[in-house]
Amino acid sequence: MIDRVDFFKIVQANIEKDEYHITIVNGIDLPRFAYTIGCKEIFGAEIIFAGGEYYSKDSVVTIIQQTVEELKKGLGKQTFYIKIDSLGSFSLSEVDRSWSELVALGVFDYYNQSVINFLQILPDKEHNTIDVPNMSEKFDVGSQQIWQWLVREWDYPVPRNSTAVTNLKVLYGEKSTEVMRWETDEWEVFSGAGPDVPKEEIRIVPLGVLLGSDKSLEPVVHLEVGKGLWRDPIDLVWNQWE
Repeated sequence: MIDRVDFFKIVQANIEKDEYHITIVNGIDLPRFAYTIGCKEIFGAEIIFAGGEYYSKDSVVTIIQQTVEELKKGLGKQTFYIKIDSLGSFSLSEVDRSWSELVALGVFDYYNQSVINFLQILPDKEHNTIDVPNMSEKFDVGSQQIWQWLVREWDYPVPRNSTAVTNLKVLYGEKSTEVMRWETDEWEVFSGAGPDVPKEEIRIVPLGVLLGSDKSLEPVVHLEVGKGLWRDPIDLVWNQWE
């Protein structure tokens, strides 16, 4: 793990080279998120892209870079709208301080300031997965269960870094219907038949993200390795795989 001094050196070097730095955090039990350091010196606010597992890490970087370039032209958040090739369309929303203080610690540490403005990049409806929060509202663990591990201790009887191979249908909010536990810290969680899922629709996410999105998934943490569950999408009652 990089220490504080080395982190600041990297940030400073990137700001000197590109005007800003992008930090990407791959959450152990949280959705991935990314934020800038340095943009407040350019247009008065830092940028956050939270969740969005539809996109690859490289795509997230591209989205942030394109957004910064548009904001440098003087567009305000109220009129901001950008379309990026095949990645979709994006808008901006102000971020409540309760969110920025939880996810963008590097910004506050770097500037040693307590008040910094942030803007959240929001993907369009077609690309808006369940892990994209509404950061304009005050963080509340009750209504933001997918992000609850920002403030809560992991309390499931499985490793905190457990992951799930899943499909976009689940990440768009459809109920999962098939679950298998293949390793101590690895699951498959699909909506529909797993073998029928196109490769381009498969994603790997922290198991905590799916548990936070659907309380009815909690029985999966008690599966033995090599065991699975299935359920009908209508009655949603779990059954053991025979």
